[in-house]
Parts: sequence; structure tokens; C-alpha cells
Amino acid sequence: MQHTRIYSEGKFAPLVLPTLREHGLLIALVSVYVLIALGLSEIYAPALDTQVGLTLFWKFIDHVPGMVYLVLMWRFLHMRYVVRPADQMAWFKADIRQAISDPQRIVTAGIGLVIAIAIMASFAQLKKIIPILNPFSWDPSLADLDRFLHFGMDPGVALHTVFGHPWVVTLFTGAYNYWMFLLYFSLVFTCFSLARPRARIRYFIAFVFCWGFGGNLIATLFSSVGPVYYERFGFGDDFVPLMQLLAEHAKTQPISALEPQDTLWWLYSGPVGLNGISAFPSMHVASTVLMTLYAYQYSRLLGRIMTGFSVVIMIGSVLLAWHYAVDGYAGAVIAIASWWAAGALMRRFPRWVPQEQR
Repeated sequence: MQHTRIYSEGKFAPLVLPTLREHGLLIALVSVYVLIALGLSEIYAPALDTQVGLTLFWKFIDHVPGMVYLVLMWRFLHMRYVVRPADQMAWFKADIRQAISDPQRIVTAGIGLVIAIAIMASFAQLKKIIPILNPFSWDPSLADLDRFLHFGMDPGVALHTVFGHPWVVTLFTGAYNYWMFLLYFSLVFTCFSLARPRARIRYFIAFVFCWGFGGNLIATLFSSVGPVYYERFGFGDDFVPLMQLLAEHAKTQPISALEPQDTLWWLYSGPVGLNGISAFPSMHVASTVLMTLYAYQYSRLLGRIMTGFSVVIMIGSVLLAWHYAVDGYAGAVIAIASWWAAGALMRRFPRWVPQEQR
């Protein structure tokens, strides 16, 4: 009944154009990103990579219950310890009802979801053609740079001397796997949130820069596969000791990183030839650092928690052989640069971004 009343009163239509204007700069950037992805894909990979898209979609669906639970728990704790209403059940129901029926939230979320899908689809299409544009070749140089920066040591093996207990490695694996949930949650939250309009637009713009320039352009220029695939691509046996350490740990405690590593290799080397491999820069680290900068816009405590998670992801990316240490360093720099560039661009074009916090 409430949705019918909203439509009948015409509350949506007056909100569309102002909301589109607030997203104007973001929409322009995403449109360019989409056109580049479509153009290069048409030239180098005309067949649309629907399998990767479907995989990402079903992974997102798997995470929806967890997202809903997290939001409901947050609102419950807010009610219980901050608002403390006399009738808690009535307040909780009214809070949920208001959140899902707010016309501004519905319009903002609709625009945001389209933008988020366009960004991730463009990234996936461009990542697919990385080895076509520039065959994987930078691994020996990145491995040498790693050893040079770390006094001749392999950072992965060195980290195993500190964090090498099977239980600890398993904990790092769990945190690494949790990254995708946080990535999806950050996007969904950004789509639906009305609390910090300038911060959410800045995060979206920085997200485009981070994944477009970092995950596509720089990843193509420095095309690499990471320690886990170093030997399989014929670069040598430098990282066989690291992979043997992981295999030994897997005999006593679960290390879920090994299965997706084999799956990505199977997809790449199989008859379909889907590419999900790219090491430099680490987008796990880049996106986590970017989420950390975004989290600080809401809470210092939340920002500090995300800072700790960023450190865990940085260590885990090397410990689990996904990345060279320099991949993570570069990812962090790209995230910070993307956040700064987004802020600078918003100041340059103030008309096409939100003007004040709601």
C-alpha cells in the first residue's frame, strides 16, 4: 500500500533529475570506461564474457544474506544502545519500513546499482584481454625487485617464518576470502546510503580510477601472473619452496586459497581460455585501502579496523603466493592516488556532484 501511495503521489519523478545531476561527473567517467571496454573488447575479444559475469553475479547472491544480516544487526545495536526507544519492536519495524520505502533512497540506489554493475562488467571485460594486449612477462622483474627491496629475501618465505603456523595461515586465508564480501558490501552500501553524499560519490569515482587505471591499464602495462603461477608460465622454480610450504600446511589445516588458484589456472589454460589472472598491482590491497579511506569518512574506529584489515590483506596476498610484495605496495599507492584524484576532480566540477551533506 505504501509503495502504491508513493507512486500515486509522484514522489519519484521530481527526484530523478536532481539525483542524476549529483551523479553527473560519475556517470560521465563510467560512460567513458564502458565505451573503452566495449571498444577494446570488440577488437580483441568480440565474444562477451558472460561466464565471468554470471560467476560474479552468483557470488554476489551468495553474499546477500550476510549483507542483510549485517545491516539488521547494525540497526538493532543502534536501537538498543543509542536510541533506546520505549517500544523497541515498533521502532525497529518503523526503521526498516522507512529505509525500504524512502523515495530518495530508492532513486539513488537504482542509479548506483546500474553504475556499480557497469564498472565491474567493464573491469571484467578489460581484464580478460590483458594477455592479448600484452603477454605476461613482467614476473622475473617484479620478483627481482621484491628481493632487492627485501635484502635478498623472498618476502613470501620470510613471512612464513613469522606467520607460518598452519592455524595462522588458515586465518589469513579466511580473511583473504572475506575480502570479496566486503567489496560487494561496500558497493551495495554506497548505492543505498544517503548519509554522506559527497563521500559516496567520491568513493564511486575513486573506485573507477582504482579499478580502471590500476586494475586494467597498469595491470596491462605490467602484465604478470604472480608467484603462484611463476613456474607454470615457465619463468623458473623460484617460488617452488613457497608453494611447497602452502602444500604442507594444507595437509594439517584447510587453506582455501589453493583451490581457487587451481581453478583460475584451469580457466586460463582450458579450452575456453578465460583470463582471471593478474598480479601487478594487487587489487585486493588497492580496493581494501580504498575501502579504508572511505570508512574513515564515517567513523575513526571503523577506519582503524579497516586499516588493520588492509595490513592483513597485504600480508596474506604475499603469504598465500597470490602476489609479490611490490604488487601490494603499488595497490596501496594507487588507492590513495585514486582517492585524492576523485576529491580534486569533484572540486573542479562542483556542479555535477552533491553540494552538501544531508
